[in-house]
Amino acid sequence: DCEALIVPDGARVMSLQDGTSKMSKSAENDNSRINLLDPPNVITKKIKKCKTDNGFEGLEWDNPERPECTNLLTIYQAVSGKSKEEIGEEVKDMNWGTFKPILAEAIVAHLSPIQDRYHELMNDKPYLYSVLREGALEANMVADDTLSKARTAMGFFQFDEMDES
Repeated sequence: DCEALIVPDGARVMSLQDGTSKMSKSAENDNSRINLLDPPNVITKKIKKCKTDNGFEGLEWDNPERPECTNLLTIYQAVSGKSKEEIGEEVKDMNWGTFKPILAEAIVAHLSPIQDRYHELMNDKPYLYSVLREGALEANMVADDTLSKARTAMGFFQFDEMDES
């Protein structure tokens, strides 16, 4: 069964390049987001390069002057399963050089089962084709029913319905 991976506090994840803009798969800069299929080395590189702030001691939540900090902590909360309080205590004395590898590792660990399942499915061509075939058959049945109802509503009929007498 599927279950949502979005935590309420992290429902809106912001860009890695601008903590005030929503993360988007359509953004031109690939470094602005983590893609589900990014390999671990790419995730680590993106986190290492993501925008952060300077001139502050420690890391903290919800400081309006630190949107990137709040964003990265929110991502960490979403992938680690830790509470805001636990994370606040964990990172309060950290700098970015200490925190970014921890964040990257947590993201990699969180995405690993998703990536593993994706690769497993993509490598099982008979299963994929059976799912596609089954979906196409179901879609055709629905489409045929809809088309039949539309023809009836418009007064059209099938030739096999014509009475030759």
